[in-house]
Amino acid sequence: MNQARSRAIDRLRFDQRKKRVNTYPHSLGPTTDIVDPQQACLFEEQSRRLRDALEILNAGERKAIETAFFSELTYEQTANKLNQPIGTVKTRIRSGLEKLRRALGMKAKVTG
Repeated sequence: MNQARSRAIDRLRFDQRKKRVNTYPHSLGPTTDIVDPQQACLFEEQSRRLRDALEILNAGERKAIETAFFSELTYEQTANKLNQPIGTVKTRIRSGLEKLRRALGMKAKVTG
């Protein structure tokens, strides 16, 4: 039962994450296309904040998050790719995302 539940949750999360990903990457121009100086400054500030936030992650958290999210893998697929236990991968992703939320001043999403 637990395995089926976990796989179903992983699948739902994967589908939700897929919906958030821009399926038209060519619609995003390079950063040099930003003409408005205020918009360019805001973009630079956001980029700096994200780089600074990523620095607080330990190597395991960073690798797990990068592997899972950039490759659009489930927890199980990520664990297999990294050759690590699934519980370790889940913990690293969860703790890493929490650190990023705090560093970026975002409220944690409450799930039920």
